[in-house]
Amino acid sequence: MEVFLCGAAIAGIIVISLFFYLLNTARKKGNVDKNQFGKKNYAPVYVSIADKPDSIIRGMNEFVAKVQKTETSGDKWRWIPMLIFFAGIGLMLIDVLFLLLGYTSFIFAFGGFLLWIAAVVMARSLRRSDLLDFSPRYHGTKEILYTLRDDLKPGATFLGHLDLTGSMLPTKVARETQDAQNRTTQLFSDPWLSLKAKLYDGNVLRVTAMQKTKKRKSYWKRSRISGKNKLKPEKFKGSQQELKVRIVVNPEAYVIKPNSQFSPGKDVGKYRIEQLSAEGGMINILAVSPFEEVEHEHILGFLKSAYSLLERKAA
Repeated sequence: MEVFLCGAAIAGIIVISLFFYLLNTARKKGNVDKNQFGKKNYAPVYVSIADKPDSIIRGMNEFVAKVQKTETSGDKWRWIPMLIFFAGIGLMLIDVLFLLLGYTSFIFAFGGFLLWIAAVVMARSLRRSDLLDFSPRYHGTKEILYTLRDDLKPGATFLGHLDLTGSMLPTKVARETQDAQNRTTQLFSDPWLSLKAKLYDGNVLRVTAMQKTKKRKSYWKRSRISGKNKLKPEKFKGSQQELKVRIVVNPEAYVIKPNSQFSPGKDVGKYRIEQLSAEGGMINILAVSPFEEVEHEHILGFLKSAYSLLERKAA
């Protein structure tokens, strides 16, 4: 009797656990996934920019629509695993009924167990259709392309990339440093946006938006009290945005004229100008922002302010 009760209790725990697992899967996950540093995760996307503005924007919109369609199609089947789960219970109850009538049978119980396996497999597959949100940078880049398209030379294209695959990938480690306690800090360099375009006025514009991030790697530390070694987790050490702008000036249309309101040390939106040079017919600007995110309107505003260094030649 005790063995029977023990087996029934274990079976009950398995059934309840499976029920809540499938119930949790049936509910839409919601895009709240966060990494180990509490930062929201976004869909990893890489877009190669090498076409006319309208074609690029149309392609980005079609990609979003395709992803949303995939997620929506998965929503239609979200509760099917739960129905399969209850169907499996129904089959198992048939064997229970036979057992009460004095017959020993495990055929229906085995069939119910197979249905449960199918329900779990299907639930895991449907869970993969819960895709992450697109980064605000994705939509912001579309706005940048849309705004700048009227400034392009007729027939010209944008060249560059939009890299939203992650700012702290191993391939993006720029350098590593060690402190006196032999702790390693990694410095990541993520040029997430790169654009080059020949403008209507004959200038050539290059823009690079970059995120610089610091992360201290996990390390072992001996406790002063117990003397045991303990593993300290990774630690996020902050990040900042950089914006590099280069304007190759058309000498037939402009002369470069210094502007005291747009010079090193000045704040322009969320950016502060760190370096500025205007030699050899080119304007090179490096601006830094302490913010982890800089909205697209600040990038566009900075580009507009950079043009204050140019003065049109008299006709």
